[in-house]
Amino acid sequence: MSVVPVPAHTRWVPDPRGGGRGVRVSAHPESGVVVVSLWRSDECVATVRLRPGEAADLASALTASLAELADLADQAPAAHPRAG
Repeated sequence: MSVVPVPAHTRWVPDPRGGGRGVRVSAHPESGVVVVSLWRSDECVATVRLRPGEAADLASALTASLAELADLADQAPAAHPRAG
């Protein structure tokens, strides 16, 4: 088994549930792709290779999801402090 070095342009996003879970996003300019990989501790459990247009679609979907969450938060009733 060989060890593959972590690409220079890599971003790690930990899962708040812990357990070493997280997502790693790395650019691979030599291949013209972005790789999104799912991790549990030190084990990569899944990957997807995205061409630039596909990565842009993913970024757009994430942005739309964040906007939806923000809209829902804006619509939630404000918490009122208890009297007394």
